[in-house]
Amino acid sequence: MKKFVFMCAISVLCSTSLMAEPYIVDAGHSSVGFSVKHLSISNVKGSLDKFSGTLDIEGKNIKALEGEAQIVSINTNDKARDKHLNAPDFFDSKKFPKATLSLIKHNGKKLEANLTIRDITKKVVFDVVLNGPVKNPRSGKDTVALSLDGKINRKDFGIGVDTANAMVGDNVDIKIEIEAQTK
Repeated sequence: MKKFVFMCAISVLCSTSLMAEPYIVDAGHSSVGFSVKHLSISNVKGSLDKFSGTLDIEGKNIKALEGEAQIVSINTNDKARDKHLNAPDFFDSKKFPKATLSLIKHNGKKLEANLTIRDITKKVVFDVVLNGPVKNPRSGKDTVALSLDGKINRKDFGIGVDTANAMVGDNVDIKIEIEAQTK
């Protein structure tokens, strides 16, 4: 009987450690970036500087991922360009103030998510790398890192549809780096 109770206790402890862990994105150690061709020859990089999110991890599987970025926080290191990107012909940030990302499924090195920009939702497939968890020595909380690399066509989301591909590339590379800690 004692052996049975001991085995049950071990089983409960092991299964508890494999259960989904809620994590909150640490914006100070994370980034939401993009890169797009300009004049078909150079890459212009930018970021969305105000964002938040949560994720649940079970072992090495991402079970849930929800993120939100404020479009008005777009930053390409050019104030005039950033103002234009917020205008109605591009992101129209007054009418559509945020972009969202929501997990569909995680399958090893690929992650499928719904990306919503300008109230248009499309499935995007990202290459994904999940690292951790490790114990943060300052906070004592479990910490994970997540890298997402994907590609979208800006016109699929109604972004700059009247701007020629030769001026601003249709394909946009998305690079999201997340560090998140347990609640």
